[in-house]
Amino acid sequence: MVCGSLRNSIPKSIVYCQVREAKRTRSFLIELGTKEVRQLSSLLDEDLAIMQRRHNIAKRLELYRSSSPIGD
Repeated sequence: MVCGSLRNSIPKSIVYCQVREAKRTRSFLIELGTKEVRQLSSLLDEDLAIMQRRHNIAKRLELYRSSSPIGD
């Protein structure tokens, strides 16, 4: 039970420390903001089919939002 608890809590603690440091320094966000789309997609290591599907869904969502009545 203790080993299972440690197995779950140690990775969470590491990620928490990384996120806390990134929020504190903002250098991580600045570094990501200067990268091109191609470089960002390689960092994500995302499957090309999934990336294309996400892009298509984003286009459809934008079309849906633009087609809604102005009064909404």
